Amino acid sequence: MIRLICVAALSMAFATGPCLAAGDAAVPVHHAIEAQLDPGNGNLEVTDILTVGGRAALEFRLALWLEVEGLLLDGQGARATRAGDTWRVPLPDIGVHRIELRLRGVVPPLPPGGQRGVSPSAVSGAEGSYLSGYSGWVPVTDDDWTAYRLTIEVPAPYRAVATGRLEEEILGETANRAVFAADYPAEPPALFAGPYTVRERHEHGIRMRTYFHRELDELSAGYLDDAGRYLLRFQEQIGPYPFRDFHIISSPLPVGLGFPNLTYIGRMVLPLPFMRGRSLAHEVLHNWWGNGVAVDYAAGNWAEGLTTYMADYALAVEDGAGKALEMRLGWLRNYTALPADRDVPVTSFTSKRHDAGQVIGYDKVAFIFHMLRNELGEEVFTNGLRLFWQRQRFRVAGWLELRRAFEEAAGRDLAWFFDQWLRRTGAPRLNLGDIRMREGGNAFQVTLTIRQDSPAYKLAIPVTIDTDAGQERRRIVLDAMETTATLNLNARPTAVHIDPEHDLFRRLLPGEAPPILRDVTLAADALTVIAADEAGADRVARQLAARLLDTPVRLGPDDPSVLERAPLLIVGTAPRVEAFLARAGLDGVPDSLAGRGTARVWTARRGNGEPLLVVAADDVQALEALLR
Repeated sequence: MIRLICVAALSMAFATGPCLAAGDAAVPVHHAIEAQLDPGNGNLEVTDILTVGGRAALEFRLALWLEVEGLLLDGQGARATRAGDTWRVPLPDIGVHRIELRLRGVVPPLPPGGQRGVSPSAVSGAEGSYLSGYSGWVPVTDDDWTAYRLTIEVPAPYRAVATGRLEEEILGETANRAVFAADYPAEPPALFAGPYTVRERHEHGIRMRTYFHRELDELSAGYLDDAGRYLLRFQEQIGPYPFRDFHIISSPLPVGLGFPNLTYIGRMVLPLPFMRGRSLAHEVLHNWWGNGVAVDYAAGNWAEGLTTYMADYALAVEDGAGKALEMRLGWLRNYTALPADRDVPVTSFTSKRHDAGQVIGYDKVAFIFHMLRNELGEEVFTNGLRLFWQRQRFRVAGWLELRRAFEEAAGRDLAWFFDQWLRRTGAPRLNLGDIRMREGGNAFQVTLTIRQDSPAYKLAIPVTIDTDAGQERRRIVLDAMETTATLNLNARPTAVHIDPEHDLFRRLLPGEAPPILRDVTLAADALTVIAADEAGADRVARQLAARLLDTPVRLGPDDPSVLERAPLLIVGTAPRVEAFLARAGLDGVPDSLAGRGTARVWTARRGNGEPLLVVAADDVQALEALLR
């Protein structure tokens, strides 16, 4: 997803361009952009006046589909050198200069409906236009951050929207015009346009808008309700929202992208019920974590995991303790399915490129924040987040800055916690050793030993003891390979459980980890069997297998008797899939899925214990729907 990639550790603002004295260091570029876009044919005209200083030359990147029709330096004709998509304009001195560029081009066309699986960085069509800030539709420099004022005009009835603060909008009979500005540390502007119906609401000093295709307009009120609720929630938890606007834009592409102060979501996805829940909350929260505070990627990406914890997990908690436990257990099962050679320290995660990145950067990091909250308590944890926000707003920050904020809030050193969870691969494996009980009158004692594999972690282990009178809960600190603790109880004990609610990031015991999808999709040695009997279904099934697996597809034979021992993916049409499963002596579609939908997906285990993932579709059209 698109996030704030580079933001300098500066928080000054300027509206019409920076001031610079000769001899000063390079200052961020300011863009004054006038653009006209016709989404229907993709025609784009741009005039960009860049104010620069503190450098001997300006280097920038432009999209190859753009032509430079004019170049002025301080009002005079100028020359530039070009190498591919990179341009260089020499400057006479390091003072402040104005470079005016006039650009013209045709934005690449929107792919046909069946070929929109990969999101381009710039695309245009009658259904809508999308130009990423880094696509080169305006000059992209190597500056850590930029500022801009963008005026965009589109023919009616199209409406345009961009990242940045909406300053002005004029709607006319033949054309619509809008002005957006960013006078805070920002990435290059991203631009969107489409035949949108726009709905607006103001809450808590924030302008919220939906830019939806006509058939989605009835969803606007619900999206604005939930966006307002999430904005208020996170302001109360963290601090003021860092922008003036928040927009939700429907896309003709099957995407879900987040940008500063807006999110861009596929028009086929917006009606799905989960989108207004965790997905929308996640995107709203990224305006604090990832956009409001930028990530120091050299030290690892903390923002995705923190956002997952405060948005996705927090909403699961609201749904009840059972839903929260289900999510924690899901994170642990995902990690259990991760092959050892794909495990990396948290500090190595920068962005999600595959399922392994999801397991480490989202699941494990979210779990780390869960354990930190349990270690510090709710109040101290929240105070640490607020301190972090106050100190790092519109700055680049890493795990070290997070740690310092929590240490200040807690009044104690937390190096041990962050070091063991951020810098190591792996997770502790806990075992319950000897258990002894002593009884004296109405008093009872249980002595138990807890062991962990090397290297040892420092853990506060939740322990639950079942007794004749109910449950008693304790915490036992384990900071070596093993510890023995004696617990005084009020009733006769009947059973002892360590970490029964899965509050620790640890390796699950075999009985805690039934087969899941990622047991197959993450496996480097996974085999794939294509079982399809319709024209074209074989090709689509192969494409779907490639989409599901994190590693290249390794095809196995259609004879289960000669299949090697390995995780197995079976993809195809239902009759052929059922026939293969029968020959292999495996159960067919589970009763809970029989007759439901046009495609069914389930996990199981092969007779040899290896995990099995089955995708059985009614026909080639159902397979294609899964691929989309």
